[in-house]
Amino acid sequence: MIICVSHGLPKATALELASTLPDTRLPTPVTLTVKLKELGLDDAAMHMDSLGTSQLCRFNRLGDVSDLENAITNTQNAVELTDESHPDKPWYLSNHSICQLRHFERLGHLSDLENAISNIQKAVNLTNDGHPDRPKYFSNLGNSLLSRFERLGDLSDLENAISNQRKAIDLIDDGHPDQPAYFSNLGISHETRFKHLGNLSDLENAISNQQKAVDLTDDGHPNKAMRLSNLGISLLYCFERLGDLSSLKNAISNQQKAVDRTDDGHPNQPMYFSNLGVSQKTLFERLGDLSDLENAISNTQKAVDLTDDGHPDQPGYFSNLGNSLLSCFERLGDLLDLEIAILNQQKAVDLIDDGHPRKAMHFSNLGISQFCHFERLGNLSDLDNAILNQRKAIDLIDDGHPDQPQYFSKLGISLLRRFEHLGDFSDLKNAILSQRTAVDLTDDGHPDKPMHFSNLGVSQKTRYERLGDLSDVENAIANKQKAVDLTDDRHPDQPGYFCNLGNSLLSRFERLGDLSNLENAILNQQKAVDLVDDGHPDQPVYFSKLGSSQQTRFERLGALSNLENAVLNHQKAVDLMDDGHLRKGTFLLSLGASLQIRFHHVGDPDDLAFSVLSYKASAQLKAGYPSVALHAARQWAQISHQNGDLLSALDGYRAALELFSKVAWLGLNTHSRRATLLQEKAENLGCLAATCAIQLGHLEEAVELLDLGRSIFWQQASSLRSDLEMLREQDAELIDKFERTGQQLDNVNFYGSYFIVEEHNAGVNWQRRAEETESEYRQLLPQFESFLKPIPFHQLRQASMVGQVITINTSTYGVDALIFGATRPIEHMSLPNINHEALAELSKNIVLNQPSSGSETQRRHHTTWFLKPALRIIWNDILADIFDKIHILPVNNTTGLPQHRIWWYLTGPLTFIPVHTAGPGCGATDVSQLVISSYVTTLESLFRAQKKNVPVSRVSQMFLCVSQPETPGQTPLPQTMEEVDNVVQIFCSSGWSKENIVCLSGTDATMGAVSSALDSCSWVHLACHAFQDSKRDMRSAFALHNGHLELGEIASKRLPEAQFAFLSACQAASGQKDLLGEAMHLAAGLQFAGFPSVIATLWRIRDVDAPKVAAHAYQFLLRSGLEGLDPSDAASALNHAILHLREDPSVTVDQWAPFVHFGI
Repeated sequence: MIICVSHGLPKATALELASTLPDTRLPTPVTLTVKLKELGLDDAAMHMDSLGTSQLCRFNRLGDVSDLENAITNTQNAVELTDESHPDKPWYLSNHSICQLRHFERLGHLSDLENAISNIQKAVNLTNDGHPDRPKYFSNLGNSLLSRFERLGDLSDLENAISNQRKAIDLIDDGHPDQPAYFSNLGISHETRFKHLGNLSDLENAISNQQKAVDLTDDGHPNKAMRLSNLGISLLYCFERLGDLSSLKNAISNQQKAVDRTDDGHPNQPMYFSNLGVSQKTLFERLGDLSDLENAISNTQKAVDLTDDGHPDQPGYFSNLGNSLLSCFERLGDLLDLEIAILNQQKAVDLIDDGHPRKAMHFSNLGISQFCHFERLGNLSDLDNAILNQRKAIDLIDDGHPDQPQYFSKLGISLLRRFEHLGDFSDLKNAILSQRTAVDLTDDGHPDKPMHFSNLGVSQKTRYERLGDLSDVENAIANKQKAVDLTDDRHPDQPGYFCNLGNSLLSRFERLGDLSNLENAILNQQKAVDLVDDGHPDQPVYFSKLGSSQQTRFERLGALSNLENAVLNHQKAVDLMDDGHLRKGTFLLSLGASLQIRFHHVGDPDDLAFSVLSYKASAQLKAGYPSVALHAARQWAQISHQNGDLLSALDGYRAALELFSKVAWLGLNTHSRRATLLQEKAENLGCLAATCAIQLGHLEEAVELLDLGRSIFWQQASSLRSDLEMLREQDAELIDKFERTGQQLDNVNFYGSYFIVEEHNAGVNWQRRAEETESEYRQLLPQFESFLKPIPFHQLRQASMVGQVITINTSTYGVDALIFGATRPIEHMSLPNINHEALAELSKNIVLNQPSSGSETQRRHHTTWFLKPALRIIWNDILADIFDKIHILPVNNTTGLPQHRIWWYLTGPLTFIPVHTAGPGCGATDVSQLVISSYVTTLESLFRAQKKNVPVSRVSQMFLCVSQPETPGQTPLPQTMEEVDNVVQIFCSSGWSKENIVCLSGTDATMGAVSSALDSCSWVHLACHAFQDSKRDMRSAFALHNGHLELGEIASKRLPEAQFAFLSACQAASGQKDLLGEAMHLAAGLQFAGFPSVIATLWRIRDVDAPKVAAHAYQFLLRSGLEGLDPSDAASALNHAILHLREDPSVTVDQWAPFVHFGI
């Protein structure tokens, strides 16, 4: 993808305004006041005008706005003191108009410009034909109209400007001393019309008139240098349009003459240096001679050094210097050049007054450099700042301004890049909107129109790649074809347009299979390669894109020559790109893919080795897109694994898993993060990594990698809730800063599932601050280098303080069990009797065929045909061998509580199978009669929960119980009242004070009341409706009297005193069926908020069962009274309750299977 950017380079073209400038010293105000009292009105007006023009002259030299304002006041007085019929009235009006125009140019107040035009028009109207000053007034009127066009973009102003400037030339005699000035001004207006409409005749007229101005000016004339510089600027535009090197060299020659003819200390000297530097920078970009760039930097630096602080042109010179340094960075890669470029462009922004017409341009240029800084280092804060400044440029510029389209286009480019980096669809939508606006605002024939068409097409193609809507790729092709058709053969941007068109044609071929699209894609991409100059920064891109299309043609037609050419062109792309460039990773990824394909077809082991090396290099680049690096690491792991190099594969898997935090990160809104997690399938990657580690015998590492790939969302969020108290004594201020950052990030991350732009940016900014603080902490405290890093196995195993963890890992390579406790070595079991595909089918049958609210007949059918058969297979092919391995044998007496505690750590499709209910069937002993079961989301979360579980006094703890017998819009739950009443009675009978029980029932159980009570209650029982939102995770909720208490709000809480929650509600632990291992459910949200022990439900439960399970569970928990109450007994309590429920022979497995325990 080639994005075309038009940089805003301030090229100072000087209009020549006619005024009287006295040779005498400026009189002091007191002396002037005395003289005015002695003079008549005519003399007073003359002296006022003279004083005003002198003050204007001093403003032009020193830039003090007070001089300009005094000039306006004095020339205004001259006008007001003079009758309409007075012969000097037009002269005073003209001078007053010039002062107002300068005031507009400095401060940007449109009223000044309107008044300037009004006054100079009056001067024209008051002057008779044939008057020697009439040409002067026409020229000045044209200059003012040109300024209004540049501010408002009304083409009629530009046409009238040219018309008036032509009149000035037509009315003046040959040889008149002002004739060169009028030619110069007319040339500037033609140049402006060329920039707006793209008509080459305007550019030719601009050069012709500027040349006449130069030729008619004597060598010793004070304005000769100015006219040479102006001619140089028009010649520069000619080069930029036609690519004619002689035009550029002539531009530099004329601008060098302007510099050479100017004395040191002359007020225009900095402008001439700056203009010369801009042209030398352009010559460097064309020929690549570093001496030209060095000269450009030197001259733009001189412009800065020679300009006094406060001078109105100083911001422009800083900006031009910044642009030259940016080019130096792009050539040499020295980050210091880029840093100084940004510093200078920031100065340009800071120094220019608010409201100044050029402030928008300086914001835009600063944004471009910040964008490049992001491209180099991948720091998203740079991209965010670039977007912020480009938005400011748009906000500052008036509708219709000629520069408005390019600002929209640049903003669109940055938004597209952020979408590619973060995956937030709102960025892609806004990118397309911005680029479409750029197209719509640009007149046909404008030289930038092709660029805007091409950039719009690039964004449309990106949306096609993400959403698959064929209309997007059709529109992309149409817009890119327009870009090609509208561009002259010699235009320097033409290769990029050809390449972009080829990219979209390739996409259409891949969708529709029409070979002509592929042939045309290669034809256009070959044109791009042939037309681009060696050393051009986009040359590697053209080679890479051509290689990709040739690879596709090989895959379609089978001719090995196509594949050879593809490898060759991908290698050229890699060789031509510096290691530090952000896009090199993409080229390495493409090279690795082409080498991998050639290995499969030719079998050369060198191709395999170099393919892996290419993927590895792409994944490990310091500067690169995280999504590209992740894809490369996957490919590195996959090809190594497939070809038996397990050590290399394990390194690739580890690299990929560590990249997940940069791809699906907390700066994304939840919708975008969910889409990323769904696309990247982190848990599947973790399972493959664990399998690879198991095959190598690295069992501890297998557990670590598996945990790293699960519950990415909760792991990232929990990283900002680390227990920092033990570190506070090292640096209390930094710890406070980190805690504030985490709290702010929680607020923007959990409240609501979709962010508006401001909320999204807040999330991004707080995540940045978290990353910066984390880095700062590691630098200051090297003894805590593992701070916020993944927890190693020797600590993770402490999650199972009593009992054992049974991890069942499933991948396409097989199914394995890893069994471990707090001390003994890990035991490994291969499970050859079952495979990943079979487990996926069992899980699908249980989940998809489950009746959501069906009849009793439907439930029995699901249980008989799907649930029970699946549980028998799980027992026979997995659990029977595992229990035999760890010496848990079936017992005859199943009435007592099991003696073994197991934490089930299930992966892949097993996540949705209730293994705690598995058994051989036919009344034989099942899992719930053999072990006490809990489920693990991640070992890290269980480890943290175990650390939190310390004995506490129950005397002051609060208990919250909620019942919703009749929730508006939901089916009645009449049993919830009885359920809660029984639970309260059990608590009270154990000695729990009624004052410490918060009961919210019916209309009292509102969102606000329940949410507030959660903040103060350590023990919670919720008996109500709940639901899992299948698309918007954080919208999963408990249904209360006045609305939904959502997962997002619950998870945003920090509840350090929380102990236990019983979620007697349907689907409180069902999770997302398409996000295996992410645990995006209400139970996990309560765990994250602080509850170390939670009982919840996998699917719908029966109203009659919930009260029985709750009553027996609490009776067990409080069996030893209040002081014996322990949240770590919850799993045993649930097992006890289920065994009692099953004493009723009519109770079927589907009734008790959904009750599960999470945590300690």
